[in-house]
Amino acid sequence: MGKPRIGMVGYYGYGNYGDELFLEVFGKYLSAFEFVFLQDQLERPYYTTPLAKKVDSLDAILIGGGDIVIPNYWSDQYFEDAFLRKPVYIHGVGVPTWGGEDSNVVSRLAKFFRHENVRSIHVRDFESRAWIEHKLAPRIAVDFTTDIVCALDLPDPTPQIGPKIFGLVTRKQKPGEIQWQNVRALCDHAQSLGYRIRHISLGTGAVGKEDQLALAEFAYEGMELVESESIADLNLAIGECTGLASMKFHGCVVGLMFGIPAIGLITTDKFRNFYKVAGRPELVAHHSHADLASRLRDPMEPIPTTTRTRLRNDAHAGLERLKARMLKDLGTKP
Repeated sequence: MGKPRIGMVGYYGYGNYGDELFLEVFGKYLSAFEFVFLQDQLERPYYTTPLAKKVDSLDAILIGGGDIVIPNYWSDQYFEDAFLRKPVYIHGVGVPTWGGEDSNVVSRLAKFFRHENVRSIHVRDFESRAWIEHKLAPRIAVDFTTDIVCALDLPDPTPQIGPKIFGLVTRKQKPGEIQWQNVRALCDHAQSLGYRIRHISLGTGAVGKEDQLALAEFAYEGMELVESESIADLNLAIGECTGLASMKFHGCVVGLMFGIPAIGLITTDKFRNFYKVAGRPELVAHHSHADLASRLRDPMEPIPTTTRTRLRNDAHAGLERLKARMLKDLGTKP
């Protein structure tokens, strides 16, 4: 008898770093299942063949992770009625509340989350749980742990020869939107403290290409450029750094899990919530802050092993609960 077939629903296929890491984490914990990706293409219409027919060929649906419980926008990707034809497990999701709410969208989300076929709901921070409980009122309890990427197995960094490395991660934004003068001041300050600057294009595929094109706005003399289609290579490029600043959330998550005091360059909910749980709120910053360079101090206090172990164990426990529930529901043995 083959493995139960699980329909994977999320922001997959685009090459976004965090979402690729989600797949690695799910692959680690849910090896008893076969993953099937439901989207046919990356642009609308995302499903070019009848979705109900696809769902009927599966045993269950796994939705997550990431900020896909979007209160002000319906994406046609994540919470389609056809998914409810089978048991649904929602794991590792967040609620980006900074964009406001659309009452029609919230109503559609509530209808989905309250359905009897939604078997488990897990979010990556307390604030997301509070929003879902208050706004969507699901019939089952909402579990939460820290971000599931904290459970990822990370490589041992290669010992570095020469100056220590300050990693910089940027992302595609509207032209002129990033305050590069503050980023430049941060890099200048890092160099004055003995760092060499490494820009890490933290994405693969389409996302990686977009980020590389966006970097054309920032020509920094002597900056090392790291680009790769291998997530393992990108993980290692972060792990080799002593300091880091990232506009990408999971650049910060992976940096902290390596023990690196990673400075966040965006201040959306997920950054603030994660750094609060990690006990390092002083690392939350933004590229628009004129005092950005002052966030890099000498020395920077690394992330203690005890903190990283706590974050890892928390995420691990949530994933083990997910695995146990799916194995029980789908009639398979570990």
